[in-house]
Amino acid sequence: MTEKLSKKLQLKMPKLVVLPVVAVVLLGFIAAGLWLLPHGQRIDSSKYQVVYLSSGQAYFGKLQNTGGDYLELRNPYVVQDVQQPTDSTKGQTNQTTLVKVSDQVYGPDDSMSLRSDNVLFWQNLREDSKVAQAIDAKQ
Repeated sequence: MTEKLSKKLQLKMPKLVVLPVVAVVLLGFIAAGLWLLPHGQRIDSSKYQVVYLSSGQAYFGKLQNTGGDYLELRNPYVVQDVQQPTDSTKGQTNQTTLVKVSDQVYGPDDSMSLRSDNVLFWQNLREDSKVAQAIDAKQ
């Protein structure tokens, strides 16, 4: 009886060793695959990007990186509503325009560092985008 029990244990022993090893190797492959997969959309350096912040503000420009604590946006623009006087009613109308951030009164550099915690999302702009065309016209 002891001999039969010993043979059964010998047959089960390799399974007890192989199963955990296979599980660890499989988990390693899964973890490596998740780590190597691209995380989100890639920056198309030939296009402009829009970056939406949690404050509701949107900035347009050339995004340089999407990793780390800060994203860098070069040649940034912001949308502003400008009141224009009208001739016929002597009132005012709002006109939306793009303003280069470096042209602001306080004189900032031509790049911005945006805290990644405040970024909701960003997107590449198409070349036929009105914003992209307006930025190209201002260059």
